[in-house]
Amino acid sequence: MIDWKLDGFLPTRRQPAPELETASDRDVVLARGAAAAIDLFICYVLIEFPVIYALSTVFSEPYEALGGYVVALSLLVLLPIYATYSFVLEWRYGRTPGKVNRGLLVVMADGRPCTYRASAVRNLFLYVDLLGVPPLVIGFAAALATDGRRLGDHVGGTIVVRSTAPTDRDGAVSADMNTNAAARADGAREN
Repeated sequence: MIDWKLDGFLPTRRQPAPELETASDRDVVLARGAAAAIDLFICYVLIEFPVIYALSTVFSEPYEALGGYVVALSLLVLLPIYATYSFVLEWRYGRTPGKVNRGLLVVMADGRPCTYRASAVRNLFLYVDLLGVPPLVIGFAAALATDGRRLGDHVGGTIVVRSTAPTDRDGAVSADMNTNAAARADGAREN
């Protein structure tokens, strides 16, 4: 039961087929916002918070001396963690756990899987996207005005689209069986 719940968040090496025509849909832009919120939560709670806790335990005096600045400092550190997290997962899997949950996929503008360079560029441009105040409003406005692509997508040559992955367990199991059967058949023909 827990495995199926986690499947809604865990990216897999085999990417689903992209639906390129969905790149400029407004619901994709909203889903991107929800995916970013999920990913930021994961980065903060599962990655950064344990480190902050460990550092506060080991270095209790300097931690206490920072007082209320700890929260501001932790939010400042969150951006490089989030950019690195997004870069690695989008390069390796084409999607982050938030994007998996929202049914999104990062691909090159022509539909090929996202490359190392494209993922690096699009995630480095997170820093440029966040220069505005408030950054989320500016990011959404830019995505709505420019066919659903933020500045990082334009420079990196990527788009974020819906994927055709099965959304129910039976469909996923069936797709895995069909793929495995096809792979076995191809392997048998080669031998």
